[in-house]
Amino acid sequence: MNTRADASDDAIPVQVAGQHLQLPAGCTLAQLIERLGHAPQDVATAVNGGFVPRDVRAGHRLQPGDQVHCFKPIVGG
Repeated sequence: MNTRADASDDAIPVQVAGQHLQLPAGCTLAQLIERLGHAPQDVATAVNGGFVPRDVRAGHRLQPGDQVHCFKPIVGG
């Protein structure tokens, strides 16, 4: 898993499940999910405490300081 960007001004710091990562500026949530090795349909996502639906991830650009959580969705009734 390569989650570190080259050391440059184009890197942004984010937290994923409490782990500090440096990502390329402009990285989307969908790209992060791919970098982490998760199948998009297997995880639910939240950024800064707010749920981000799967169909919105490709357009959701991460910002410096964002806190990202990936978790298994709970289904049932």
